Amino acid sequence: LIENHGTERQQDTLRQPNQPVTIDGKAYAEQLVSLEGKSLFSEFDQFWAQCEQANNCTVQLSQLESELPKEWFELLSNYPALYSEWKTMESTIPLDSVDDLEARVALFKQSAQQIWGELAHQLFSDQFAHLDFTLSAKTVNSIEANEFTLHYQKLLSQWQSKAEALNVETKAQQYELAMSLLPSSFSPTELASIKAELQEIYLDESQASNIVAREQQVAKQQQTVATYHEQFAQLKSSLDILRSTSHRDWSTQEWDTYYQQQVSGFRETFFK
Repeated sequence: LIENHGTERQQDTLRQPNQPVTIDGKAYAEQLVSLEGKSLFSEFDQFWAQCEQANNCTVQLSQLESELPKEWFELLSNYPALYSEWKTMESTIPLDSVDDLEARVALFKQSAQQIWGELAHQLFSDQFAHLDFTLSAKTVNSIEANEFTLHYQKLLSQWQSKAEALNVETKAQQYELAMSLLPSSFSPTELASIKAELQEIYLDESQASNIVAREQQVAKQQQTVATYHEQFAQLKSSLDILRSTSHRDWSTQEWDTYYQQQVSGFRETFFK
């Protein structure tokens, strides 16, 4: 449900890596307040890493104090301590003990706001978007199978402005998201029909073929695993009978050696 923030996205900054210089306070402030989500976390991380390396954090902060709104300046100034406090709290938020999805979402948001204050929505815009979308997507569990595709398209349209945060900017990503939302209550026939419909809408011929091939491979692997467990259970049952009848007088060492030989032979034959 909750994902930690990352620093994957590289930002155009006013400072070159490992080249700490005096910053343009006004320009940097304008850039900073325009960021959100992972990009904002990344910029805070970079600011503090570079100013600490240059040993001039106080100087750089003083250049920004008059340029940033008060809440932004306080957030930037206290970021290292707040981040440490957040990591401690994040690991103790009792999300698993809350069954209701709405309550879990509310608990996470409340915890984030408790540490980060009124700008929590800016810092956690990516996570909040995922959480709010998850709540909205719950409606697919109450619709008929023949309504799923149209309902999903309407849902995507409503969340179009958050496509990047939801990682559904491409047709293929939109298809994968649809697959993850399919209710388990749909029958195999209904699921197959919906998948075919979604593939026609969101995938080209090559992508659809790759999906089918991948699903067939997964199904084959699952069948192999099921067959292995079934046959191994039969072997174990046969060995248990032997141990209690014709081989009951064998010593533990003799039986263990024989047992391992039979198991090894079975595995070697099965996986040839």
